[in-house]
Amino acid sequence: MPLILCFTVVASVGIGVISAYVAVLGILQACGRASQRQPRPAEARPRLVLVPTQNHAGGD
Repeated sequence: MPLILCFTVVASVGIGVISAYVAVLGILQACGRASQRQPRPAEARPRLVLVPTQNHAGGD
């Protein structure tokens, strides 16, 4: 009886670990394919540049 219980626990934990691993890999594959399908062109977005202005925050 203890051998059957031990085998059942080990098998259940193993199946849980394998199914979680497969689920995470599936999510990563789905997200990776979505980003590869729609590449973002670098030229389409305006480049953000810090420009000094004449408006000073100080009270002088």
